[in-house]
Amino acid sequence: MPPYFNKPMKKILLVCLLGYAPLSSFAQELAKDTVAIKNVIADFFELFSQNDLKYMERNCTPEFELYEVGYLWTTDTLRNFVAKRQAQKRIWVRTNAFNFIRINVKKDIAWVGYYNTASLTHAETNEKRTVKWLESAILVKKNRRWWLTQMHSTPMPK
Repeated sequence: MPPYFNKPMKKILLVCLLGYAPLSSFAQELAKDTVAIKNVIADFFELFSQNDLKYMERNCTPEFELYEVGYLWTTDTLRNFVAKRQAQKRIWVRTNAFNFIRINVKKDIAWVGYYNTASLTHAETNEKRTVKWLESAILVKKNRRWWLTQMHSTPMPK
């Protein structure tokens, strides 16, 4: 050891290293939560692309609420919506893209702001449309997994 690396210096170094360890663990957990939250939101929106309720059931709490253009959509509203769409011929193919503005996590609650872009292609004519929203979501962590509990959606001007 170099001569300047004396006993007090070793103690200071040890305290610094021990103090850094929890911060590193916290940063890793936050990074994992951020990825998981983004995945929950993206997977939920497959409900509208695939017309399949499994995307709602595996991503939303039973009390989930979606506030959409002045209307309240519950899980029952979404079930009815999907049932109607399943009964119709699929005309538009939808893909979703997200631009996350901010993800905040405090213990077992997260709130997220993002832009949602739906790219639509007509199955027969190949006509293309784009619809954009500014959205926010609240998620809760239960049993080490993130669940959507509330969303708010505002259409963007064309």
